[in-house]
Amino acid sequence: MLSCIFNKTLQLRPICVKAVASPSAIFWSNPLLLLTRSKHSSTQIKRIFNKHPARARFEQREGIIHKDEQLPNYAPQFAPIFEPELLSNGWSAPPPADVAARTAEYPFKVMRTKNKPMDAAGFLPVYAKFRKDGTKAVTRIKKVAGDQTAFLQELMATLQLPTSQVRVRTGGTIEVNGNRVRDVKRWLAGLGF
Repeated sequence: MLSCIFNKTLQLRPICVKAVASPSAIFWSNPLLLLTRSKHSSTQIKRIFNKHPARARFEQREGIIHKDEQLPNYAPQFAPIFEPELLSNGWSAPPPADVAARTAEYPFKVMRTKNKPMDAAGFLPVYAKFRKDGTKAVTRIKKVAGDQTAFLQELMATLQLPTSQVRVRTGGTIEVNGNRVRDVKRWLAGLGF
């Protein structure tokens, strides 16, 4: 038995399908199911409409916050003890010895880069990395020693970051979404590192 279905959207010749007793035959034999079939799968529809920029602007305007975008309930535990002066290349002078001695009370430590000519003070190990042809910026923080969870809590509390924007990579590198290099360097230099 043949059942013919006219394709109304393209105005072409009828599509004739042989009806067979199988689950797919029910779909192909019913003209309403065939004509209302969606272009995208249900997963694609969720991805398109849930992450659409217009929806994000609407949710921001209405104050809707998703579970993964909620800010943590951390308050900064360590106040800045030094007023850094960052140069245009990102270098900041290390703090004086009396201020540097106060960094021993922190549960974490960030080491500056080494092997500079004439024993010059190194840079703070905070870098920007651009992915996806420069459309996604990520800030990378290296050389963090000590209690990493305390460092992450302090970082998220200071920069007001949700937990979904901070991750720890293999090898101990910490990544933050966005180009926040100057903010992180100013925060670390203010703590006395």
